[in-house]
Amino acid sequence: MSTAPVQLDRRQLVLAAGLAAAGVNAQAGSRPLVLTPAAERAQGPHLRIAFGSCAKQSKPQPIWATVRAARPDLFLFLGDNLYADARDADTLRRRYEEFRRVEALQAFRRDVPHLAIWDDHDFGDDDVGGEYPLKRLSQQLFCDEWAEPADSPRRSRPGIYEAWRIERAGRTVQVLMLDLRFNRSALVADPELRQGYAAMVAKAKLGGGPMKGWYVPNNDPAATLLGEAQWAWLAERLAEPADVRLLVSSVQLAAEGTGWEGWNNFPRERQRLLDLIREKRAEGVVVISGDMHYADLSRWDVPGGYPLWDLTSSGLTEVWDIPTPNARRVGAVYADVNFGLVDLDFSLPVPSVQLSIRDLKGDTRLQHRLTLDQLRFPKA
Repeated sequence: MSTAPVQLDRRQLVLAAGLAAAGVNAQAGSRPLVLTPAAERAQGPHLRIAFGSCAKQSKPQPIWATVRAARPDLFLFLGDNLYADARDADTLRRRYEEFRRVEALQAFRRDVPHLAIWDDHDFGDDDVGGEYPLKRLSQQLFCDEWAEPADSPRRSRPGIYEAWRIERAGRTVQVLMLDLRFNRSALVADPELRQGYAAMVAKAKLGGGPMKGWYVPNNDPAATLLGEAQWAWLAERLAEPADVRLLVSSVQLAAEGTGWEGWNNFPRERQRLLDLIREKRAEGVVVISGDMHYADLSRWDVPGGYPLWDLTSSGLTEVWDIPTPNARRVGAVYADVNFGLVDLDFSLPVPSVQLSIRDLKGDTRLQHRLTLDQLRFPKA
């Protein structure tokens, strides 16, 4: 099959449908993606990618008008795109029907190119992983909803992970969407903390201090987040050339010490990712994440590498206003409805990557600017 890029326009309901029509061979590498800018936005050496997570279908979603006003070239759904919380097949199907009735969201999907991955609530249920008994049905429903073609690897792989590449002004942007649910080993919890949740909340609200969650690191050598098939796939993708790599993680990667869901619960897997980035000399990695119901920016100074920045945007409807610990946090969290932006400027002698969080009014609440030379390995 041809691997020629696909021209996509905003009239498509789901961006991936255009890829199917062009017969793109997704197994050959990162899927090529050509985005058609809006008529009022001149194509040039700039690329704006918006993203967000955690949108409950039973709540109003005015945020989509604000995201649209930011005029992104692409939107990335990072997970919890709907809240299924389903323990039976009928409930899982019914939640997708509810999702389709959120007109503000569906109008946005019709007009703006987008890609999606899942997290726990749209995968199945709160905090679940590979043990979820309906995961094959969930995979089918996800692929149907996001218009994956019948022969898409996302339908048959052990998980819905996928990669795309965007060419702009002679530069390559790779979008790596990881599946952190389908193969994930069980979480390890501190039973005493878990039983005392109400007291934890009350103490945090009274004292104003950070509230740590009940999850502790799973140090079992056999424990996994990605599964071996996805690790092999990721190694191949990181070996591909790219100037910027957006690593899409439904849960926080760089945050440390939260006690809630995140890569910190699987320290061996997180170290494996760092080792793989170093082994492949994969430069330009920037992480975007969701899940936490607040916006957050983390910096992880990696020995022998370059800093890994992790911008968390959550939620599109969901808000958690109790502080949580994060030893790698830069600045303060923003605990209200929000979405994220990654602005790439390839017109400069040294291209820049600007990370930002915007609120419901479109005002910037968090912001940090990087240059590509800050996302490179130190010279020997």
